[in-house]
Amino acid sequence: MKNYIKILLILSLVLSFTSCKDWLDVTPPSQIREEAQFNSVEGFQQALIGCYIGLTDDLLYGRTLTWSTLEVMAGQFEPLQASTSNDYYMQAYNYTSSIGNKYVEGIWSKAYNVIANANNALKYIELNKDKIDNINYSIIKGELLAIRAFVHFDLMRIYGYGNLGGRTDIAGKKTVPYVTTLSKDMTPQLSYSQTIALLVKDLEEAITLLEIDPVTKIQEESFYTEVNIDGFFNNRQQRFNYYAVNLLLARVYMWEGSSASITKAEILANKVVAEAAEKGLVTFANSNSVSEDPIMRSEHLASLNTQNLNARSADYFKIDIVDAGDVKAQYISSNRFLSIYEAETVGNTDYRFTKQYIVNSKSGYTPLKYYGTASNNVTKNYIPLIRIPEAFYIAAECYLKKSTPQVESAELMINYVRQRRGISTDLTGLTAESAMNELIKEYKKEFFCEGVMFFLYKRLGFENIPGYNDTADDDIYVLPYPATEIMMGREQ
Repeated sequence: MKNYIKILLILSLVLSFTSCKDWLDVTPPSQIREEAQFNSVEGFQQALIGCYIGLTDDLLYGRTLTWSTLEVMAGQFEPLQASTSNDYYMQAYNYTSSIGNKYVEGIWSKAYNVIANANNALKYIELNKDKIDNINYSIIKGELLAIRAFVHFDLMRIYGYGNLGGRTDIAGKKTVPYVTTLSKDMTPQLSYSQTIALLVKDLEEAITLLEIDPVTKIQEESFYTEVNIDGFFNNRQQRFNYYAVNLLLARVYMWEGSSASITKAEILANKVVAEAAEKGLVTFANSNSVSEDPIMRSEHLASLNTQNLNARSADYFKIDIVDAGDVKAQYISSNRFLSIYEAETVGNTDYRFTKQYIVNSKSGYTPLKYYGTASNNVTKNYIPLIRIPEAFYIAAECYLKKSTPQVESAELMINYVRQRRGISTDLTGLTAESAMNELIKEYKKEFFCEGVMFFLYKRLGFENIPGYNDTADDDIYVLPYPATEIMMGREQ
């Protein structure tokens, strides 16, 4: 079985890193290879795993869009001091520099490559539907649709505008192309509302297909025995399972920001809150487990299992920091760290404060989420994409944004997570405004090294990013399209 899995991963890696041009320049031999691959269940499983492997690229969620570049852009760490670090330019939002341009073009091309691979598999899964059982068909197609939506959504969040619910100046603007087919013709750009409608369509279909997902417990375990001989449907936290896709759709609705969308996001978030733990998919970490599980894998709704994460993160998270040589070191100053975690009040019992960081040689604090992966077999190589606390936070924000804010309901959601983090003092008697401020504080405590805060600031239209001394506007929040896209007539 181990050899079988290795073969899957090798084949998937080859598939995943085929360029968009290679996909489009189809030759008869490549057509034959595709038809041969997609002639069996195993071929579709390989293609799906290949998409996940593509997501682990350093320019995507293997580094840039999770624990490094996007975090630097959100002012999460002490400012980088040397221009020899690539992220130095992204920290300064210098997207037109040679280094910044590498990110601008690299994120775009790698992301659309994953989308191309997903689209190719989606094409063949319909053509060869009669060659695949219903369980594999439904779950694989559901995950492929979720991947396609997930990547498009982040492309829109990166290269598009934020605070959609609070501005009218982008109503006529177009956003990133939503590609659903493999074609040599350019996919036309659509408006934000049209593109969000496509996101919703893909995710709603994915949710329907994934109702058969083992995590829903609709079927007995024996229902999957025959199709799961090789364990393909194990470890559902590492994939876009039913509950992860529900919360992803809630993210999309929150980004759109209308009152109708906020209501839909509330329903989805509460569904995940009510069912994901009860069905056994996730378990909140505790003060004991977090020492062995700094990335809190038990809370992952969706994550990536990458390779050599310790080696890839070693230059970024370290204890011994030397100014001249450690140009990539990501850590938090002592004063800011103590302030974020409210160390003088409730923070002294918060295990995010007491157990997820280590003091370094600069008297600052280095996160342990990735620093500790070398010797930790439980969390080694795992990168979270969605975690259960986000469901509570989304539900809380939805309560606060009602025409008549339900502050007590929001407090319950925030307090639930705080209690699980070891904070014994509950928030009470808040106004809608002060509750929202507390919610933002909890986001800051919770999501270091996970690529969350830049998008949160952008979605809410924050004009102040920590460490940035000017007003954060579209010039900061919106990465430019690659030059080749502009040359082809794309509008931004």
